[in-house]
Amino acid sequence: MVIRAVLIALGIVVGLFLLYLWGIHPRMDSGRKQKTLDLAKWDFAHRGLWDMAQNIPENSMPAFERAADQGYAIELDVHLTKDKKLVVFHDDSLMRICSIHGTCERMNAKDLMGLPLSHTEYHMPLLEDVLRLVNGRVPLLIELKLPSVSTEICGYVYELMKEYRGTYLIESFNPLGLRKYKKLDPDAIVGQLSGKYTARDHLNPLIALLSSSLLVNALSRPDFVAYNFRTSDAFGFYLNQYLFRIPVFAWTVRTSDEFRKCRHSFDGIIFEKFLPAEIAA
Repeated sequence: MVIRAVLIALGIVVGLFLLYLWGIHPRMDSGRKQKTLDLAKWDFAHRGLWDMAQNIPENSMPAFERAADQGYAIELDVHLTKDKKLVVFHDDSLMRICSIHGTCERMNAKDLMGLPLSHTEYHMPLLEDVLRLVNGRVPLLIELKLPSVSTEICGYVYELMKEYRGTYLIESFNPLGLRKYKKLDPDAIVGQLSGKYTARDHLNPLIALLSSSLLVNALSRPDFVAYNFRTSDAFGFYLNQYLFRIPVFAWTVRTSDEFRKCRHSFDGIIFEKFLPAEIAA
């Protein structure tokens, strides 16, 4: 009787672990994996190659121009406005960068594009303007910003990107957005953004657990994972990197010492506030 109970308990544990592995596993495609690894060889300038010491704000046209001119791939963020335009901006709130209350989703693009970025002469660009500027010179890493349950932004991004002839990847913290984008474009390379969360992040505990453990992969089935490198000791991330061998990106690397460390343990690096080209190997 005791042996039977032990075997049942062991079977339950093994079954739950196998279910967990199923939940966190990425999309398994060797050809797509190699394309992602090739793109990961680029260094991605976080929100463009911005530098407020030179009066160049993040996610601005001069930041993107500077990155492309210097041969860095570009990471950028996209919101869908009230009038269904795609603007390049990071925060959910406009306060930090534009010094007003409000969100991109509740304003029209024309009004948003009239707001100065970080008290400079530059303004919020449309994604289509950034695409014309970059014009395939360097890869793009496009983060879909989904502050609500709506995944409507995915269709608008897809319609714009299907005409773009340059190389790009799609990423998001929201697995439902990635799932939707994959349905629209099965050939797209998509990545799950994540990291460990604390109480300061004000995230629902269940959502925080599902995200940090990468159980959200059950919905997104990503081609790569972009993880906060400072918390990359998470078990789910470890299994994705070393068991499933998925390409992994580090965000956001801000010093040369961090860059050297991440270069040995990540396939791709998203950086800001320094130039990787100036770091000795």
